[in-house]
Amino acid sequence: MIEVELKFELSPTSWPQLTERLATMQLKHRLMNSDIYYDTADFNLLRQAVFVRVRNHSHLEFKFNEQADLAHNKCTEYSFPLRPDARQAAGMNALFSRFMPHWRSASTVEEALYKNNLIILAYIENRRVQYAHDDLVVCVDRVAGLGNFLEIEIQCAEEDDTSLAEGKVRSFASGLTARQVWIGYVELWLKKHHPQAYLKGKYHE
Repeated sequence: MIEVELKFELSPTSWPQLTERLATMQLKHRLMNSDIYYDTADFNLLRQAVFVRVRNHSHLEFKFNEQADLAHNKCTEYSFPLRPDARQAAGMNALFSRFMPHWRSASTVEEALYKNNLIILAYIENRRVQYAHDDLVVCVDRVAGLGNFLEIEIQCAEEDDTSLAEGKVRSFASGLTARQVWIGYVELWLKKHHPQAYLKGKYHE
């Protein structure tokens, strides 16, 4: 699937207007997300703007921009269980092999991380409140050590034209008193805690 998204850093002045808009939406979930990001020791994935994480110790997520756009507002996303079946494992290995030519195939996520010397790049905890209206999803995030953020997103099929989704996302964001953020949480975390790694990445503020 393709995720079209805009992200904003919230300030105290952001809340009155945002609260008014959220009142028109349905509260869907209150979540605590724990994300462990992985990469090689030489940041091979980060250099390609490929982000691999294990979310909530339950599944592997693989995110990247198919068109390698400089605008960091949409990405292709895949998800795999930690113990995939044979078909899922084949898909996982094929995906990794696109970006790591010397990838060694594995039957589980744990084995894949070990055999290919993937190490922890960042650990991010996020308390999320999720709202929805039709196909629009709005998340208010409190990210440990980083601050408060707003994510506005729509998920599309890979074959869809994303221009309509981009318009809807920008329409919701229009006029908000908040600073747009052009990088993801992992990059924000690296910028603060591991600037050497941050500078290896493709996207910067």
